[in-house]
Amino acid sequence: MNVKRIAAAAAILATGLGAAVATAPAASAATIGSCSVFNACLFYNSSGYGLGAQFSHADDINDYVGSYFSAGPYGTSGAGGPVKNHTASVANGDPNYQITIWQRSGTNPFGNHESITPYAFKDLTLLKNDNAAGTWQYVG
Repeated sequence: MNVKRIAAAAAILATGLGAAVATAPAASAATIGSCSVFNACLFYNSSGYGLGAQFSHADDINDYVGSYFSAGPYGTSGAGGPVKNHTASVANGDPNYQITIWQRSGTNPFGNHESITPYAFKDLTLLKNDNAAGTWQYVG
């Protein structure tokens, strides 16, 4: 987990809101598949096709090259395959950060992008099977 996200989590705990976050219902959108708090989960398929294999991360990834899907609670379709340019949907398990999926990779990813707000799930439209990177932005 990157330093900004650790500091934000510590700030929440320090203000007494940590108990509310820690007791969030297990059935929240953040728990789709095995996507846990502070993680983004990328799925091989869209929701209409059963999601399939998944890949999760809690830090910025400026290039998904070398990242691979694993079998998960929604199946094995796509397991072992590359994440880069093969993602159809994304779940965000973070309470304070949005995850932005980028079309182009690099030290500062660029191009078309789709953002998934905290505790949300989204079938990608513009970037379905055309994704290269994922970065986090604090939204409170």
